[in-house]
Amino acid sequence: MERRGLLCGFLFYFILTSAAAIQTLKDIKDLKNTTTSMKEFPRHGLMLLHWFANNVEVDSSGEIQLNFDPGQGSYGLHCYKDTDRRAPFDSSESLYYSLGDLDRRSARMLPFYVTHDFHHSMESPQKNLDRVIIQVQRSNPAKIEKVYITEYHKNHSQGSSYNPECTYEISAQLLIQIQALGTNIICDAYDPRLTFSLCEFLNHQQKAAKVLMIYPKIPGLEWFLTLAGYNIDSRFDVFSQASFCTMNQTGNPNDNCSPPSIGISDVMHNKVKLEVKSTSGGYAKITWSGIPENIARMKLKIGLYKGRTNVDPLREYPLNGRTYGSIDTSVPLNPGLQVQLLQSEKIPYYFFFRTTYYTTIWKGPELDEANRIPPASIRGYKGSLQLYTKDGYACARLYIKKSFTNWKNVFSNAWVGFYASKADDNGKYKVYAWSKDFEKSSKDDCPLDYEIYQYESGVHIGPGVQARFMLTAHYGSEKARTVPWEE
Repeated sequence: MERRGLLCGFLFYFILTSAAAIQTLKDIKDLKNTTTSMKEFPRHGLMLLHWFANNVEVDSSGEIQLNFDPGQGSYGLHCYKDTDRRAPFDSSESLYYSLGDLDRRSARMLPFYVTHDFHHSMESPQKNLDRVIIQVQRSNPAKIEKVYITEYHKNHSQGSSYNPECTYEISAQLLIQIQALGTNIICDAYDPRLTFSLCEFLNHQQKAAKVLMIYPKIPGLEWFLTLAGYNIDSRFDVFSQASFCTMNQTGNPNDNCSPPSIGISDVMHNKVKLEVKSTSGGYAKITWSGIPENIARMKLKIGLYKGRTNVDPLREYPLNGRTYGSIDTSVPLNPGLQVQLLQSEKIPYYFFFRTTYYTTIWKGPELDEANRIPPASIRGYKGSLQLYTKDGYACARLYIKKSFTNWKNVFSNAWVGFYASKADDNGKYKVYAWSKDFEKSSKDDCPLDYEIYQYESGVHIGPGVQARFMLTAHYGSEKARTVPWEE
């Protein structure tokens, strides 16, 4: 961690002392004119920037406010601290957070359109390079001073570093334009489409429609990728030519890789959904929908995997021609579970008989432990409450600001209740736990600004389950409640 912080310190020392060398992207045209390779598959920088822009508020003066506290580590955000003081982290009023490392567990909170190509690019060295860096006020981490987009590389001889040649400052104006693309074109004066001629508009609209064939319909995403210069034609070509090498019995790739009878392009569109949900008993439920009928009729299976790196499924079931459906499994609900669509492949074995194997042709998102919901603020106090799952049980996590040093005294009679439904009165909890009985987390990736305390209940996680924070024994003292599970 110290080495990583030092290397990132070099980057920000460069940014702070050589600001003139960093180009500021004032609008979408500036972004389109950059030569950065983040506009090619499987890079996720543009998708990441789109998501980020729609999770901030920009006022008329250009001040940027984040919609959540970055110090809690949600969405994979993590803070860099230069322990060697080569960059003015500790001496200034600013902190720096990095967003976009899709290998981090909390990055599972990001929507699937951001992580989609990461899951479908196999072992490409280009699939996890893009980062959004935010400079925030130390006293008010939700207030953003500057935004950068950059490129991250692992250097085996020096550890890790960022590429200053691929680092750009993102203006408030550009963020506003990205937001405007998600609204009705006649309702927002900042919408860049208002300056188009009819011919230009129709040309861009045609490209935007092509984006919608791949990515889910997220407000403004298709227009942003089109106007920012994302190479959508290359993206189609990659998937049209994609094939998975079959494996021989020793587990090594065959020298001659042949494409499966179903290409990824045959199932690649925004209607296909593969998801892990929860049964009422805390077990994983496989759900799928949007599979084309001609594909569903072929010999396919649905598999449940422990994670994207696992080769063997925990459970697998024949699709039997069903274009949509769900299956309740006996696998306890845990973070990282993933649904994959599998196709049978016959492989010669010693030239005497043929053995059937299954290869992955489509993947769903990995399950996030908190169901992609950030912590809920405890009203009036420097703390938050989050519901998450472990081994199929409902668990609660308290985020306590480190500056809230007397929290144990203030919360001496506070407790967290677990409820089966948001309709239940505060007195109808399944179980409860005193906040003083929560155990301090020893995670290495504990957020810088907070201490984390956790409690694992005996209540099965399932649709509708909710956690609530009460300040005193009185049922009317509620200060926080989480979003019900899977609502």
